[in-house]
Amino acid sequence: MSRWRMADWAAGACGEPLIASESGQVEVRVARAAVALLRGDVAVLQTLQRTVMASVDGVESGESARDLANPLDALKSGYCSQLSVPLWQNGHRIGALAVLGREERRFSDADVALLQALAGQLDADLRSVH
Repeated sequence: MSRWRMADWAAGACGEPLIASESGQVEVRVARAAVALLRGDVAVLQTLQRTVMASVDGVESGESARDLANPLDALKSGYCSQLSVPLWQNGHRIGALAVLGREERRFSDADVALLQALAGQLDADLRSVH
């Protein structure tokens, strides 16, 4: 059985871990689904308020969700593939959802559509919460 490692930060909290709130659970579920369904090593979901990271087999020490949210920093950390899609809420771009892998990989159109559907689910869930 795989073990999950999660990291969750709130914007402006100086990198201190934050216990996921009820609304934060939506982001956590989307990040977990993205990394599992797309067979990535790490998924990073970044919005205006928070950054969430999920990994099936743990996160390398020194890696943070904020660092991996930047594609150039992720490349420096050894990630060779990344698929990311924008996150929208009420017609406004509020962040991105990315799946990263340490192996080189070409993502298919089906992979893109799946990640877009997960991103769309986040918008739908957030609208139902508010």
